[in-house]
Amino acid sequence: MGNKVIVSNRLDGAVLAILPKFIGDAINTLPALALLKQLYPTQRICILVRPHLTEIFSRASQYGLEIISDDRHCRKKHRGLYGMASQLKHQNFALAVLFRGSLTDAVLAKLAGIKNVIGYAQNARRPFLSHAFKLDQCHHYIYRYCKLVNDAHGRPFTHFSSPKLTAQPSTLTLSETQCNVALYLGGKVKGTRYYPEHLAIQVVQHISTLKNINIFLLGDQSEQSDMASLSSLALRQNVSVHNLAGSMSLAELVDNIGAMDAIVSIDSGPMHIASACDVPCVAIVGHGTSPWSLVAPKTDKLIALTHQSTSLNELDMIQDVSPEKIYHALSTLLSEHC
Repeated sequence: MGNKVIVSNRLDGAVLAILPKFIGDAINTLPALALLKQLYPTQRICILVRPHLTEIFSRASQYGLEIISDDRHCRKKHRGLYGMASQLKHQNFALAVLFRGSLTDAVLAKLAGIKNVIGYAQNARRPFLSHAFKLDQCHHYIYRYCKLVNDAHGRPFTHFSSPKLTAQPSTLTLSETQCNVALYLGGKVKGTRYYPEHLAIQVVQHISTLKNINIFLLGDQSEQSDMASLSSLALRQNVSVHNLAGSMSLAELVDNIGAMDAIVSIDSGPMHIASACDVPCVAIVGHGTSPWSLVAPKTDKLIALTHQSTSLNELDMIQDVSPEKIYHALSTLLSEHC
């Protein structure tokens, strides 16, 4: 393998994992973190995460992780690279696993005095890594993360588990006699992944014809105006929806998705949250930030609707997934799981 195998029971000190910055990518590191916990059952497993992601991992307590906010990215108490390295240096980390391809993260681990640093040899990082591996761009993201841990430790594992989040009881008033369905269709800020309003309203109309259905719209603060417009369109069509866009913390988003009977989502964070919470999901896949095969959730409760567009305009691709296809896929999921 080209690297000296790390023997976990000979390592004295805590373990640090530096996580990706996006919700879905961060959730996909959970199986690799579970492998680390098996290798180091009595040691601290700490995760360095962007401040906005700390709430996500408050719903992952079963992994036994200690959360450290990456204050390099915090406006209120910003730390520079050296300040963050100084904070980490005092925590006796014996091992760091870099789940991002960032050169800065590799430098951070070096400045923090961490002897064993595992990561992919990309972006000029090799000199800062004690265990450098070649990245196979064809591997699924979950596989990539688990492979880092497994290969560095002599490949003791043959399989990994799927990501799991544990939702707490939702504060939403949900009907026990209705099927509760959430829609995350994105806002214009999502670019080519945004499901346009003229099609989104048709999805809402189709779904509203299902018997005993309760519809919720999801979105963050940047998508509030888009969801308010969609909600108004629905009201003019005499369709009742609950617009939750911009009103939830990330922890509450996990809880609310976890309380749903099903969700319809574009290729984004809520899709990964649904999968990790074992909630059936219809995924609408247009032109994404990564190839679909590399990020598709590993669950049998997912129906992925991928586009077959021949348009040379990337914005057109997601529009190839028709409202009728989404309606039929959701109906199938509800009949199987609701």
